[in-house]
Amino acid sequence: MTRPIAVYISGHGYGHLARVAPVLNRLSGMIPDIHLILCTALPVDFLSRLIRVPFTLHTGAVDIGVVQKNAISEDIPATMLAARDFYEGFVKRIGQEVERLKSYQPVAVLSDISPLAFPVAKRLGIPCFGIANLDWHDIYRDFLPADDPLLSLLAQAHSDCDLLIQPSLCMPMTSFPRRKQVEIIVDDEWTDVAKQNEVQKTALIMFGGAGDPPFDIHSLGSMSDWQFLTLNPIPTNAPANVRQGSLKRGSAALMQKCDVVVTKPGYGTLAECWQTKTPLVYLPRDLFPEYPYLDTWLQKSAPSARLSIEAFVSGNWEAAMKQAIDCRRTYPNIPCSGALQAAELIAQAL
Repeated sequence: MTRPIAVYISGHGYGHLARVAPVLNRLSGMIPDIHLILCTALPVDFLSRLIRVPFTLHTGAVDIGVVQKNAISEDIPATMLAARDFYEGFVKRIGQEVERLKSYQPVAVLSDISPLAFPVAKRLGIPCFGIANLDWHDIYRDFLPADDPLLSLLAQAHSDCDLLIQPSLCMPMTSFPRRKQVEIIVDDEWTDVAKQNEVQKTALIMFGGAGDPPFDIHSLGSMSDWQFLTLNPIPTNAPANVRQGSLKRGSAALMQKCDVVVTKPGYGTLAECWQTKTPLVYLPRDLFPEYPYLDTWLQKSAPSARLSIEAFVSGNWEAAMKQAIDCRRTYPNIPCSGALQAAELIAQAL
């Protein structure tokens, strides 16, 4: 007999999976007969790369998140339209999910951070847990009146959560009545790869599932002291110092071979930079409510440099990359044990 756990994973970027996957992997060591029912719109190849536990996949949107114009630009009007459409039939969605999960007889529900999961668990009469550094109530309330019905609906859904597990670098998320802080959550089984002794410095361009924002790739060719790795296909006429990197060993292992990461501030990438002690150059995300929290933390606690959108688009990165590498700030020396702590909290409740 297996012990099924339903896991709802937001399709908004890959950071949600990067955070919940280490917890699931740890949980499998504590509950050997675990079987996961993954409810998410994320692609199966990416799920299989990070989750080392048998799972059954139910593909489909479990939340809206934020509609992105590109990796660093949010479309707020489109987000609000999509969110209202999704949650207009929320009661019906809850009923459909309950019927879908009944045959599996799950012993618990885990969510990062779909609000749908919590009332589903309540209807099934089983424990439910959230893992998140942000939630859509906190995000949307920056764009809506305080008395908007959508915010009330999300707060009500969150009230059904038995425990929200909050790792380092999190927003307040006060719409969850029961919360527990843990350390930073990262994959603690990553492969340690020594940096190659190369003449050129190496910059990793990494912007997550939305792809790289547009920039002048040819300008990178003028920086002969640097080579650039991107995770996306490159044009045939790209400069010789730009090539495609591989995530075969995981993004943390790839970071270990690099001198700096050029990115947007988001939980998954920042946690891995912290884990690998890699400096980062980051772009502002002024319309995203999580950004001020991360920006403040980066300016106080990380070897980093903020790069303007204009400088990024034009390929004028060299000064910011040098600033990040020369930065005298160091990452806080705390255990990367959040995945273990979160898994223990869940296992103890089952």
